[in-house]
Amino acid sequence: MNQKLTNAQLAEHSIVLTQMDVDRLLTDASPDSRTSVLEKISQGYNGDFLQGREREIAEQIFRLLMKDVALRVRETLALRLKDNEVAPRDIMLHLANDVETVASPVLTSSKVLSDSDLVSIIEKSYDIGKLLAITQRDAVSPRVSEALVETRYEQVMTSLLTNEGAMVSDRSLEKIADDFRGNEEVLKALAAQPKLPITLVERIVTQVSTEVANELKGKYKLSDQDIARDATQSREDFMVRLLEHPLSSDEVVALVQQMALEDRLTPSIVMTALCRGQLAFFTAAIAQFASIPIENAKRLIADRGEHGFNGIYEKSGLPDSMMNAVRLLLRAVQDMATDSAAPGSVLYANRLAERVIRIAGSEPIEYLPYFIALIRQNQHRA
Repeated sequence: MNQKLTNAQLAEHSIVLTQMDVDRLLTDASPDSRTSVLEKISQGYNGDFLQGREREIAEQIFRLLMKDVALRVRETLALRLKDNEVAPRDIMLHLANDVETVASPVLTSSKVLSDSDLVSIIEKSYDIGKLLAITQRDAVSPRVSEALVETRYEQVMTSLLTNEGAMVSDRSLEKIADDFRGNEEVLKALAAQPKLPITLVERIVTQVSTEVANELKGKYKLSDQDIARDATQSREDFMVRLLEHPLSSDEVVALVQQMALEDRLTPSIVMTALCRGQLAFFTAAIAQFASIPIENAKRLIADRGEHGFNGIYEKSGLPDSMMNAVRLLLRAVQDMATDSAAPGSVLYANRLAERVIRIAGSEPIEYLPYFIALIRQNQHRA
């Protein structure tokens, strides 16, 4: 938008809307004629040459033309108004919901549209062209980026990640890495981000080309030993988050047995699962370690007395030094079985940590600070 013009400038550039212009719009069947009038009006409107009543008339004409049957007329309107920051919101929103060739310029450029407007369009649009237009905006907020990531379109992810003006949260970056495991094109764009969580770097470095992997290692100063050590933790974290999806008891038991066969059922992943409220997985795992039927393990763990838990824990071969802390943590998880917070959420992590601290009181329990820290790792997830 230009700055307000002086009276002399207004007189020099005067563009007057006449009744003839309006009549031509209402009666002329030629799209060329309507486009010609539109060009004249939009030039005056964008240049602040129209004042008062003339400006109101111009906006009413735009409202007529935004519903014009001729596609070229609507495309011209979108192109002429896309950079106008004070154009009426109802007009811009109507254009943004039109077909791709009309909507794209508005979706890419218009600052009239709010984040809520953009998210609404993303959620109901199956048109990749419109989604790509949004990814190419000068600035894309984390909220809009998150909605784009939920579409799971490869082209959309690549376009979003290569836009320097797009703000993408760590949570969205991790979701992209999960959804596009093994997709070289998307992971390459992901690797090019200026700042990635180190755990995410360790997850994707083994999935990209040698050239990209070496760039990542250099950028984040990671040795091969670092990758090997931390990749194990990353895989465990990924596995525990998979458990947040609904699984039947039989599916959990089958998963635990498969992990045991592949030597991936470690004490670390079992403790992490319990810290995130995954009681079914913990029960199946400790039954596997103790070599007892799952139903027996359920009864022993459900027993709030110490003998049942102590017996199965000692038979499991898990570290004796952790037993008191694990028993306290287990009790806290059991107490939260009917809590409204979902296991794995930040709210659940906060409430579980508070409950563990309350149950422990002032009694010093070995390894309890470690478990509390493990619980609070969930606070880094939205």
